[in-house]
Amino acid sequence: MFHIERRTKRIINTDPQRRCYNGCHYSSEEIWSPWETIDFNIEESRIKDRLDWWRDLNDYAISERGESARKEFRAIVD
Repeated sequence: MFHIERRTKRIINTDPQRRCYNGCHYSSEEIWSPWETIDFNIEESRIKDRLDWWRDLNDYAISERGESARKEFRAIVD
């Protein structure tokens, strides 16, 4: 059995004084979040279809909300 994990990019404030003006940090950095399980107990024959489904769903989210919605997906053997 397999499970599917995802991770997202997050913007973190790297300014030592933690300055933020109208939601914009004085200095910031993009980092990937830890992997989290979103789909589990998938048979090997269905893993490609499930990964494609999650990636297509993410492509739609990117088209509607922009690059901030981008995620990465991977399949892991249980």
